[in-house]
Amino acid sequence: MGIIVKYILKSIFEKKFRTFIIVFSVTLSAALFFASSGMSGTMKSMYETQFKMQTGKADLIIHANRHSPSSSFKLRPEPVGGVTLLTGDVSASGSYKLPEAEAQAVRKKAENLRIRGFEMDELEQLNPIDFTQHAVGRDFQGNHIILSTLFAEKHGFAVGDRIDIEINGHNRMLTVWGISRPTGIFQHTPQSDTMMAVMPRDSLASLFDIRGRVQTAYVVLDDEAEIQSVQESLSILYPRYTVREPFSAEELENYLQFIVVPLFMMTTMVLFISIFIIYSTFKVIAVERLPVIGTFRSIGATKRMTDTVLIGESLTYGLLGGVLGNFVGIGILYLITRMMASDPYSGQMNVAIEFSFSHMLIAFLLAIGVALISSWIPISKASKIPIKDLVLNTTQGKSGKKTWKTITAVLLFTLAILLPRVAPKSLALAINVFSLLVSTMAVIMFVPFITKVFLKVFERLYGFIFGNEGILAVKNLNGNKNILNNISLLAIGISTLLMINTISHSVGIEVISAYNDWKFEIMVGLNDADRNAEQVLRSIEGVSGTYGAFESWEGINVVDTSYRVEYLQGVDITKYRDYVTFRLDGDANPDETFRNLDEARNIMVANMAKEHLDLEIGDPLTLEMTSGNKTYRIIGFYDSIMQNGSNMIISQKYYKMDMEQSNYNRFYIRTSKDPDEVMASIQDRFMRRGVWGDTIANMEQRNYDSNNQFMIILQAFSVIAMLIGIFGIFNNYMISFIERKRSIAILRSVGLSRKQTLKMIMIEALTGGCIGGIMGIIGGTLMLSPVPHLMQAIGVPLALHYSWSFFINSLMGGIIIAVLASISPASKTSKLNIIDAIKYE
Repeated sequence: MGIIVKYILKSIFEKKFRTFIIVFSVTLSAALFFASSGMSGTMKSMYETQFKMQTGKADLIIHANRHSPSSSFKLRPEPVGGVTLLTGDVSASGSYKLPEAEAQAVRKKAENLRIRGFEMDELEQLNPIDFTQHAVGRDFQGNHIILSTLFAEKHGFAVGDRIDIEINGHNRMLTVWGISRPTGIFQHTPQSDTMMAVMPRDSLASLFDIRGRVQTAYVVLDDEAEIQSVQESLSILYPRYTVREPFSAEELENYLQFIVVPLFMMTTMVLFISIFIIYSTFKVIAVERLPVIGTFRSIGATKRMTDTVLIGESLTYGLLGGVLGNFVGIGILYLITRMMASDPYSGQMNVAIEFSFSHMLIAFLLAIGVALISSWIPISKASKIPIKDLVLNTTQGKSGKKTWKTITAVLLFTLAILLPRVAPKSLALAINVFSLLVSTMAVIMFVPFITKVFLKVFERLYGFIFGNEGILAVKNLNGNKNILNNISLLAIGISTLLMINTISHSVGIEVISAYNDWKFEIMVGLNDADRNAEQVLRSIEGVSGTYGAFESWEGINVVDTSYRVEYLQGVDITKYRDYVTFRLDGDANPDETFRNLDEARNIMVANMAKEHLDLEIGDPLTLEMTSGNKTYRIIGFYDSIMQNGSNMIISQKYYKMDMEQSNYNRFYIRTSKDPDEVMASIQDRFMRRGVWGDTIANMEQRNYDSNNQFMIILQAFSVIAMLIGIFGIFNNYMISFIERKRSIAILRSVGLSRKQTLKMIMIEALTGGCIGGIMGIIGGTLMLSPVPHLMQAIGVPLALHYSWSFFINSLMGGIIIAVLASISPASKTSKLNIIDAIKYE
């Protein structure tokens, strides 16, 4: 036993490159699995931290809703069990007029502020301020204000300075009481043009005649308190207001699946490639060891003994890969989290990765499992060979046609296409992921069949182009398992890259298309946005047209379902299509359909919502509106990806009645000048009233950047998959060279020159790369088949857009990789000693 172990260990250290490939494959499989499994908890923690920047330690918040009698309310003095702190704030918009020189330099006349009013002692319990300096010996009351260091340093303010800020249409001279670092409620989003400030609550409330009242209440509970019980008690005390947790755990989970599901898909692809590489490598290891195993078996070693040693070798790779995988996985998780934390909408979030011992243990066990499962079939086959065949080296089995593989591949191919289209909604996500894996298996099983087809074509073609060397190259490829493995690895890697690049390309086109549907340049919101405000907007230089939009982004429940309409529009049927491109499904007349909106409570539904709710023309749809439940009749469906397709349209007339709303939510603005200049003029004109919004170009760029961040991560996973495959290809070419030493030497001995030998090997590589690239294109297209259905299952509508450049790059990439991988074997072949090679066993 000791002799066998020593032999195996010697072989492991001698075959350094092969050992590296196996350990590298196992390590990356474990690392990516660890990163994917730890991503959900890490991102959840990050977003919870982001939310708590604004709500502090609050376990519940209370605020007005559409049914509330007022936007403000008094805090009830009645004690509620389990509550340790009940406080509230008042919020207002303010603006600081910039000195003329500074205004000209930054091309805007004022700095916008969001001012929140708190009681200082309560704020310190809820969400402590991180002061850089503050007043000593003076209470925080009256006309005091706390500024962010970002604002103070930018405009040169210190504690004790006086600052003139316009609030509620009037200039207020305030004294700087303190300056805070940009953390907690002072955290600033880089893309926002509004900075935070804090005033005494009663001072701010008095400016709006709501002294003694709050607009939002924050509730901190005991550690032992049951949040649901306290929530029910507070709902009784505040019956016409919303009592809820600061953020919805369900909504957060739904958002995280957009990140976690694709990462697990890519991890599965890497895992698949790793298993394939280890399996093919262990086949070679088993073949190499057969003569030695035969020798050991002939002198008394048992099957169990030799199997145990080979399994021990596999286990060694698994153990090493598992340990390294956890360390590498922590690094990958940190890098992915770091990229996701730089959100264009919410700014830079604090990066603190979260994982448990169970994540590390599962990743470690996965590494061992990958190594053992991948190697078991080659080891078990070697174990069944009789000692006589092992000793005499007569172990070559007959290679049958194995038509069952082709039949199985066709069945898998059919399943991959059909399953996503017939899957029930409850199983859509699981079945679509399964279809993706099935399509990969189909590609691998198709490789031998497709290769034979191509080789028949190339054999005739190469005779004319390359002569006898070309014909020899084709014959050498026929049935060469190492080359078939290379083609399979190329196909999987290229198809994965093609899939991710196509998805990324499609997302970019869809985002651009969505924003191109808006036929205006600026979107703004105003306080008290009535018709008079619209007239003032139209008078601003550079504004060529306006459309007052009635819309809700808060989410409106569909009665008797769990579905929420995230975006409901009440449209002016005479102007809406002048500002927004509208694509109605079917043959219905858009003009007639829009007229029908005004005739009764009719509604049009986006296709994604239609699919989710299984709706048809004429179906009733009941929504929870401000004035109560209202039933609408569906008169049409349309194409839209706004709010991931969760949107619907009713007429402006019924929106105003049913939502009990008279003012616009925002304005769509056309411009005849530079939109950025017009936006600056709008902000200047309405700084007393409060204005928010941006140009469509800026909004589009932020959306694209946000999507692109995640696509870069998926592309990195696909590159890793390709990288593992490339190492496997290099290894297979070296193994192929070793196995073919004798046959190449025989060809050399009968007249094949070194130049002709090199030419033959390069033609083999060119052919294998070409077939691998073509199979990669076929596989990528097949793998893309379930993607729209998969995206729909996680609530994201996506139409695929193919690019010819991706297909061309896939083909060229396969050829280049194969040719590069063959350079080293070709070089060694040219230096081959013919006599020694002929005697090689």
